Amino acid sequence: MKLNALTLALLATSTVAHAQQQEEHEHINDYEVIVINASPLDKTALESAQPVNIISGDALKQKNAHSLGETLAMEPGINNTHFANVAGSPIIRGLGGPRVKITQNGLDTGDVSRGGPDHAVTTETSTAQQIEVLRGPATLLYGSGAIGGVINVVDNRIPSEPVYGIQGNANVSASTNNDNKEGSYDLQIGNGRWALYTDAFIRRANDYETPSFTNDEGETVDHVENSFIDAQGGTIGASYQFDDGFFGVSYQGLYQEYGIPGHDHGHGEEEDEHEEEPGHEDEHEHAEAGPYADLEQERIQFAGQWRNPFSGFNRLDFRAALTDYQHQEIEDNFVATQFENEQKEIRLIGQHKEIAGWKGAVGWQWDISDKAAFGEEAFTPNTSRRTQGLFWVVEQEFGSHHVDLGVRHERTSLSSEERKLDTFDATSASAGYLYHFSDHTSVSFNLSHAERAPAANEVFANGNHFATRTYELGLGYELHEEELDEYHVEPNEVAIKTETSNNIDAGFHYENDSFHANLNVFYNRVDDFIYDDFIGLNSEQLHGDEDHDHEEHAHEEEHEHEGEHDHGGLQVVQFKQVDAELYGYELELDWKFTEQWSLHGFSDYTRAKQRDGDDLPRIPAQRIGTEVRYQAVGWDGAIGYTRYMEQDKIGQNETVTDAYGLLNARVNFYPEWLANYGATLYLKGENLTDQLGFVHSSFIKDDAPVTGRRFQAGVSISF
Repeated sequence: MKLNALTLALLATSTVAHAQQQEEHEHINDYEVIVINASPLDKTALESAQPVNIISGDALKQKNAHSLGETLAMEPGINNTHFANVAGSPIIRGLGGPRVKITQNGLDTGDVSRGGPDHAVTTETSTAQQIEVLRGPATLLYGSGAIGGVINVVDNRIPSEPVYGIQGNANVSASTNNDNKEGSYDLQIGNGRWALYTDAFIRRANDYETPSFTNDEGETVDHVENSFIDAQGGTIGASYQFDDGFFGVSYQGLYQEYGIPGHDHGHGEEEDEHEEEPGHEDEHEHAEAGPYADLEQERIQFAGQWRNPFSGFNRLDFRAALTDYQHQEIEDNFVATQFENEQKEIRLIGQHKEIAGWKGAVGWQWDISDKAAFGEEAFTPNTSRRTQGLFWVVEQEFGSHHVDLGVRHERTSLSSEERKLDTFDATSASAGYLYHFSDHTSVSFNLSHAERAPAANEVFANGNHFATRTYELGLGYELHEEELDEYHVEPNEVAIKTETSNNIDAGFHYENDSFHANLNVFYNRVDDFIYDDFIGLNSEQLHGDEDHDHEEHAHEEEHEHEGEHDHGGLQVVQFKQVDAELYGYELELDWKFTEQWSLHGFSDYTRAKQRDGDDLPRIPAQRIGTEVRYQAVGWDGAIGYTRYMEQDKIGQNETVTDAYGLLNARVNFYPEWLANYGATLYLKGENLTDQLGFVHSSFIKDDAPVTGRRFQAGVSISF
């Protein structure tokens, strides 16, 4: 292609992108006509009986953060686990961990973030096209790991549509408070048949500052020590479009180093000793800060589509991923613990032709995962999981009435070096109903029955997890009291049950030219709910078998001379199964009262308790937020305030979390002289009043409050 033709294509695509960008600013709710990639039936948010949020375009750019949990933390019904700002996973309606499925283009991310809040989610939202949030059970499509919902991060790493010329996005920004600097781009080049995709990002940040507070060790501090971030990654992909479909492949490399706040083994004086030893002078620059994680992930994805493949089917969709993940937790330039995961997944979905008026899709999913852990924090043994699932979903319109039905059967086997479990069979089903009263008003109801096999760490955990300052004990073990305040850990011979959820959702949607409202209420009754309970014991009160005791004693003697592990024992967290119920609501409102001014508001609440009356731990507090927005020619802005209520509905051995409020503001400029580049200049201010706030769902709540006052400036370009 000649250079002048390339320049013309660049200018043309940037002009179109700028026009589309301006159109996005004028229509608040355009996201509702975007197709949900997580659905095999080409639904939009307005056509779904299940509550769905789609974040894309400028809204996604404004919310983008290092962790997926922080990126989505202001969406109704979603909170963040908040392991400081270095790692964060989404919590949906009070459910997190292995109950929330996190996918990249419909396939599991293949990391170990579901097993611990200090483990990062390996998705990158700065190069994503959109993020889809399915609240409530989505087990029919994604298996028992989606009993609480699905977060699907969508990018175009394998282009599924013809690409002509060059198109892409770029973004750079810098922030105060933690001196965060980052940049990213994504680019597509194609000739209609072949398409090439590439993206990359880089992010550097120091420890973040907070208002002065007293940590759990009684020290007064004004920052979260060891909360630095060094992250980078890139993707390259290609696809070929043939007459009846496409096929493509991509490769991603992701690399992160981030501090582990609050993870202090008392390694004070020995740091100086290591610094003086030969060969350690040039070790990692963050060694002085304390323990940190060094994460690497390589991922190969395949995707394809075959339209009109054979009689009875409209199309066949294929996705597969091979993921090789590891992260090391490094202390004083030595690897203390290493986690690994090798995961393979295949999803095959066929959208069939109508059967008696029912449009539908059948699917098969195969997923295997082999996890290993080595070192002092290997609190779970090496484990293997094998899962296969079959599902069928159908829908039909009856005038203004829309009905969804679906069923899935899944078989999961778990095993470890120490214990082999029987196979778990899980069957899930759902029925959804959507009725349009008019062009403006609709109501929806969704009933679902979902079953979940336990995650490996919920069964096999038996050891120290210093990052969360806990000793984790899985369902596969039980405690026997030997004498006063002394306990013996033994294998549990009681059968472990599948977790069973029966959920009802009711929704109301109204929209006209100036007003938009969404209300969802839910009730979730869960039998044999698995949760980690702070039982009030210290790890020094526990004893295992003789071999385990000998190894532990030797390990403590080994580090006694180095001054490590002087932590006085860790709180014991024991996984238990109880009958529970969760209920609450999500409310979102938009009112455009003039051509320039509009008002946005939201609120959410989750009440979670055991059916015998005790509260479940780490449930996010109720929130109420509002934002005033102004739209002018060439710029727009907003200022908003979110109030986090006091959380006094607390689990055993938890503490009450006080209420706090955050004041945020942003302004975007679309300069005319950069119109051909689809450019946006933006400025954000977060926590403008420098409010001290603690996150109830965080395992390190008392040591990692929310970020203090912070300003960010940047520029994004679409071409």
